[in-house]
Amino acid sequence: MMRLPPFTYLQPASVDEALALARQHGPEACYVAGGTDLWPNMKRRQLSPPVVISLARLAELRGIEITEEGGLRIGALTTLTELAAAPAVRERWPVVAEAAALISTPPLRNMGTIGGNLLIDTRCTYYDQSYAWRKAIDFCMKKDGKICWVAPSSPRCWAVQSSDEAPVMCAIGARLTFRSPHGGERELEADALYRDDGIAHLTKQPLELLTHITLPPPRGWRAHYIKLRRRGSF
Repeated sequence: MMRLPPFTYLQPASVDEALALARQHGPEACYVAGGTDLWPNMKRRQLSPPVVISLARLAELRGIEITEEGGLRIGALTTLTELAAAPAVRERWPVVAEAAALISTPPLRNMGTIGGNLLIDTRCTYYDQSYAWRKAIDFCMKKDGKICWVAPSSPRCWAVQSSDEAPVMCAIGARLTFRSPHGGERELEADALYRDDGIAHLTKQPLELLTHITLPPPRGWRAHYIKLRRRGSF
């Protein structure tokens, strides 16, 4: 059994409190929403933050609203199950609901959030292993090592993006809103969030908090999301 490393678990009751805690503890801290990616990564010692700030109590980051322009405002803590089933999403942007319904398994969709899926870590066969497994191959460039085992002569890491919702949000022109622990708010287009780099794959600043996603009015678009995978259930 892989166990979590020791850490301090904080449960703020508001976004302002969460940002204040992030400012207090600095880059050693991290946020957790559903935890479907973070907890396994911590068990494998891919990440070992001494402070984890839970977003579970932040009701202001949940829910789906129709904007005045006819688009959608989706709270970052909206679960994937809620996103897939929401009538407003299925009516205006069914492709977003389709992608959400194809992520992982039902229990994980019940816990996982749209914000977490958009910010998910990159994946690699040589990286997503236990600490002992990775130590046996002298680790890899993404964590504790110097070589990318996918392409040993490459100067960069080739871990890949694995978010189902990221390509959808980029295609439809979604905008993401972040708040900084140092004050201020910024909005950027979804495709500006991602870099072609297995390690530094996000342009998000450390401890910026994704608060919501804004989808534009549909404009008569028609789109479908098709996922190629070995098993239909996962």
